[in-house]
Amino acid sequence: MKFDKLLLNQETSKRGIFLMIILSVFVVSCSKNGENTKGIEEYNPSKPITLSTFYPDSGRFQEKIMLAGENFGTNTKEIRVWFNQKRAPVIGSTGSRIYVQAPRLPGDTCTISIAIGNDSVVYDQKFRYFTSVTVTTIAGNGSRDEYQDGDLSNSVLLPRYLCVDNENNVFVVCRGINDTSYPEMNVIARIDELAHELITITRGVAGNAPAADPETGIITFPTEKTIGSFYTLDPKEFWGPRIREMKWQDNENIPAKGWKHSMAVNPKDGYIYTRYHYGDIVKMNPQTYEVETIYKTQQGDSYGLTFSPLKPNILYMSFRGNAGVNAHSICSIDVTDPENTFKKLSGPTNGGHRDGLLEIAQFREPAQILCDVDGSIYVADGGNHCIRRITPENMVETVLGMPGTSGWKDGGKEEALFYTPTGIGISQDGSIYVADHDNNRIRKLSIN
Repeated sequence: MKFDKLLLNQETSKRGIFLMIILSVFVVSCSKNGENTKGIEEYNPSKPITLSTFYPDSGRFQEKIMLAGENFGTNTKEIRVWFNQKRAPVIGSTGSRIYVQAPRLPGDTCTISIAIGNDSVVYDQKFRYFTSVTVTTIAGNGSRDEYQDGDLSNSVLLPRYLCVDNENNVFVVCRGINDTSYPEMNVIARIDELAHELITITRGVAGNAPAADPETGIITFPTEKTIGSFYTLDPKEFWGPRIREMKWQDNENIPAKGWKHSMAVNPKDGYIYTRYHYGDIVKMNPQTYEVETIYKTQQGDSYGLTFSPLKPNILYMSFRGNAGVNAHSICSIDVTDPENTFKKLSGPTNGGHRDGLLEIAQFREPAQILCDVDGSIYVADGGNHCIRRITPENMVETVLGMPGTSGWKDGGKEEALFYTPTGIGISQDGSIYVADHDNNRIRKLSIN
């Protein structure tokens, strides 16, 4: 282990020396405004862009990389560099050397491409990206004796679900285990991470998985009190809770019970979608609260709904173990053609853990799910005590947690432990917030 660390330190030192030399070239060769100085050629569109090599050939987020070639020019505003589909920040160019930083999560194996003007070229050499994942505890001291807000380190809560708005406010739905166990824990709260504070919004509300509207910032979450009951928290009203009721246009297609467990906002059509235990998938106008049942699946609980920015009308759903042919599964439906598009995406329904292709992957009691801006769906895989990710290429991987092993431990991939995670939220910078239910804590994953 010490020898490996020594080699790593030596390699890091070599990279540092190399980059210091190159940076000195930039200081001497480039003016402050990015224009070339004497002896350096500008990009010539009548000549080809040629590539030679780049260094280093692997690294993590914000790794400093030197791209070598010819006819780059020195105007960094005209130089575009991609690692797969992710745009890389261009720091400087001498005309034959471009200095960039690796973007966040471009993929394990990256093709680097450079575009200047109408020309585009691709390196034959591949860049290997190493993902760094760590988890820390931001709220909850592990107790569930009596709810306590205030300082995050001393807070006491029983988190079940959460969401994050565009201002990085974390909204937490706390729930007692049932009507008789810890009902005093039924609380809606907001985390102000900068102020290091847990702020109570309301008590005595048994809410379910919330959704944040990306345009208005309004938080919406369902309850089970009546068939159409839900709450809204409007930032213009300082998130004061307001109880609402859905409005059906006729007496047909009304769900039998009020058991609805999750909501999701479709940024494409602006409607809010929810699903009931008996299978009714309903869309609601957020201004009038008028609703329409668009499809009915087999009955069973679904605590996770989300839309993908890559496929904006596809509604993804997680199903619990009581959902029959959809048990322990991830399913989807196109809300513009619901009658013909509902399908189960994942593998066997007996509840298990398997990474790989989504069509053969297994989950155990998946709860809240949420899609990030890049199209990856994160899953609170409660029964496996893990956080899972479904990539846009339909590959499933375990992000953190040891499958089948419960516990509480912060750290990286080799040591992190969860205990029935049930809630997922994603901030603007890509951080993942987790309602770690049976650990009575809110955890934060930094993935780079």
